[in-house]
Amino acid sequence: MTYQELEKLLVESIIDLYGLNESKAIQRFLFDYLGGIDAAKYLLIRSDEADAAFELSILASIPRLLDSVPVQYIAGKTWFCGLNIQVEPGVLIPRPETEEMVNKIIENHQKERGLRVLDIGTGSGAIALSLCHFLNDAGVYALDVSKQALEIARKNARELKLDVHFMEIDILNRQQTQNLPVYDIIVSNPPYVKDSERLLMHKNVLDYEPETALFVPDSNPLIFYKAIASFAYSHLQSEGELWFEFNEAESENLSQQLTADGFSNITIFKDIHDKPRYLSCKKPEFSDNT
Repeated sequence: MTYQELEKLLVESIIDLYGLNESKAIQRFLFDYLGGIDAAKYLLIRSDEADAAFELSILASIPRLLDSVPVQYIAGKTWFCGLNIQVEPGVLIPRPETEEMVNKIIENHQKERGLRVLDIGTGSGAIALSLCHFLNDAGVYALDVSKQALEIARKNARELKLDVHFMEIDILNRQQTQNLPVYDIIVSNPPYVKDSERLLMHKNVLDYEPETALFVPDSNPLIFYKAIASFAYSHLQSEGELWFEFNEAESENLSQQLTADGFSNITIFKDIHDKPRYLSCKKPEFSDNT
């Protein structure tokens, strides 16, 4: 069949589950990642007979899509801040909202050199790798409790030829973190979806993305933020910055927690959906690293 016929078959096969707009977006994503066919190339070849191997890969994707497997896992890759990031079950798929936070960090610090940066809960390494790529001569470090996530992150670093130092550390274990050095910037997108919010999640997230990277108990929704803030206060330079992505419902609680922890200059940013989604704050100038 032609590429145009293959496009039609794919969209029509999944439209009842995903709707027209998302089905077309999935089609464009798979054509690009599985066949190197972007929008411009597609216009030139759409009437041509589809490559046999590519056709088979698209046909094999359809039952997986109908089983709600995330398209990024099917492709094995996704874009983040312009970088081609490998993803697979075991790591969270990077979201556009996280990309917004990273772009803001880059915008604020792109003229500085030699910053020391730590990404906590790195997953695929998307945040750390992007900061390493775009910040001048930055020393970038990243930690995660998951061996599987760190394997994927290291693989991404090798593919992108970026020098990020990855560490297997549990941020909730103070013994494992106390001997880490001091940083200029600490950033984290920790688990923040409450257990009670599971009913609001789509099947493709619940069935395939790692629970440990998503959910926190309703009784302690800021568990990771409290641990990271405590760690950051003793491991940031004076006037060093802490950046968080967070649950929109916890904006006020998180601000109060960070104020109580001694942080200043708390600035909350809204995401593309006009919801409070990430923030920055500073360690005061004359604080001790204790």
